[in-house]
Amino acid sequence: MPAAHGRGVSWMDVAADLLLGASCPGCGTPGWAICLPCRETLAAGSPFEVVRRVDAFPGVSAGMVYAGPVRRLVAAHKERHARVATPALAALLAQAVCHRRPEGPVTLVPVPSTRRAVRQRGYDSVRLLAECAASRMAAAGRSVQVVPALRHVRRLDDQASLDTAARWANLQGAMAAERLYGPVVVVDDVCTTGATLYEACRALRAAGVEMCEASTVSATVLRRDRTDRSAGPAAAGPADA
Repeated sequence: MPAAHGRGVSWMDVAADLLLGASCPGCGTPGWAICLPCRETLAAGSPFEVVRRVDAFPGVSAGMVYAGPVRRLVAAHKERHARVATPALAALLAQAVCHRRPEGPVTLVPVPSTRRAVRQRGYDSVRLLAECAASRMAAAGRSVQVVPALRHVRRLDDQASLDTAARWANLQGAMAAERLYGPVVVVDDVCTTGATLYEACRALRAAGVEMCEASTVSATVLRRDRTDRSAGPAAAGPADA
């Protein structure tokens, strides 16, 4: 039976695990949803600026470092239909957007999933997160909209199977965009090398968007950056992964 973080597990949670295989997608603790310790870990997350050592890299913020429960929740949400994680991940995304754009109207543009991925999952996970984050922001009084303005213009290889240099090459010139007006924030679930966000913002700027930034639920911290925390958590560019 999965560990319970040293806290008691109710008989309903045990029954759910034994009879239905239900468990927290963040740690595996038996239960019907995200467990309290995982929720507390996510609630303790603090938005930060993401740095990539790449020329003309856009301003990017993330809700928390891509590690621990958030890493497992992002994977479960994307690959294992764990839509129970949507509200918690969307809360981190909303915080990252507000860190990037603390006031005023904003348009959220989700990074597009491939058609194949949407067919396999049955939903577009990043768009779902964007819409939930927008709802939270609107409830707090922000003027926000979600516009799926990006599209792929050619077939892509699976990014997960590629090294850093290949990821950048795979995405170069891979997206096109609609013209939008006002501040635009590209949103995604995780920033690793930064290639996806770089290409998304390039496509939007090519379409005439004047102010384009990006925010993600989480972002990696690479080895090179662990020795320099002067600017907060950071992740490096193509030469560093």
